[in-house]
Amino acid sequence: MLNTFIVGGGRAGLGLHWPVLRKLRALPDASGLWSPDPPVVWDVQDLREQALAEGLVPADSLAHAATLADPETTVVHLCTPPADRFTTLQRLADLGYTRIVVEKPMAVGVAGLEAIDTLARVRGLRLRVVSPWLASSLTHELGALTRYGALGELRSLAFTQFKPRWTRTLRSDNHTTAFDVELPHSLGVALLLAGDARVVEAELTDMRIGDTVIPDMGSARLALRHHNGVTTEIVSDLASPIRERRIGLRFDTGHAVGHYPISDVDHHASLTVHDDAAGGAATPRLLFDDALTSYIDHAYRDYRAGVDRSGGSAVWDDYAIARRVVQLLQDACLLATRRGDRENSPAPRPPLTGVSTALRGGAEHDG
Repeated sequence: MLNTFIVGGGRAGLGLHWPVLRKLRALPDASGLWSPDPPVVWDVQDLREQALAEGLVPADSLAHAATLADPETTVVHLCTPPADRFTTLQRLADLGYTRIVVEKPMAVGVAGLEAIDTLARVRGLRLRVVSPWLASSLTHELGALTRYGALGELRSLAFTQFKPRWTRTLRSDNHTTAFDVELPHSLGVALLLAGDARVVEAELTDMRIGDTVIPDMGSARLALRHHNGVTTEIVSDLASPIRERRIGLRFDTGHAVGHYPISDVDHHASLTVHDDAAGGAATPRLLFDDALTSYIDHAYRDYRAGVDRSGGSAVWDDYAIARRVVQLLQDACLLATRRGDRENSPAPRPPLTGVSTALRGGAEHDG
């Protein structure tokens, strides 16, 4: 049976992971999976009162936590900012922890990614990277639509990820660009559905709140060309007054439009499939889609059974996909920076290549 140690008591740790874990531990069939020992939490800030109120045991340090939650039978949820990942992972490995679920993005850049790779290999760490959209019911349905070819070959994907994130951006510098906030979700799905890709366009804008400017944290746009010819466009706006997590897929003979749950308050997604041969009309289907719960449940069951999802041994390999996401986001940051430098120079702004218009082909038929 497995216990839990949450490292980082912020929005991810206590706001997202712990409610899911608490729900899973309370299920009727949970007795064979979960240790009866109370979960442990540690943060650089004092959260003793909050932890006790939540039914958690607060640790004074990582070393203290290892005396409360046995490293041999504990899953760590690493919910600290990505810039601190390697150092914290190293300390956890020194204490004997090997089962570690890491919040996305796994690392800030390729250098950090390679350091984590080496550490995991040398110390035998069994890392998972939080990828709820890979475990999503909506993603599963879209994957089946793509694999079985009911509408022909997949041609393009388009994602819209809008959310108002003003206050959290002002309070925290955990993320360095808007690429790091929402895009790891959609980029992972694009890689799962269409395979590997390269970045062909990337843009960032600043967030402006009154006289305050937060560089590169306003909106992000990313265009990909997959090795099989499929194209993907992802647009995210963290200064939007509305919430939307939308995906559009264009096939040879139709298109599909889906909406992922916009928050943890309602676990339902919608999917509408338009078949041109049948006249194109369709009725939206509602799907129960508690993706984070599904993801964490699978992770614990894999850990208990000794299943390794790496190496393509499962439907999806979240670690391999997360690695590629970090690499592509670094490419996007470099491309966006070069583009910004050009736009700030006296030289005339070069026109876009037209990828954006092409990618929107399947998205404008939603109705």
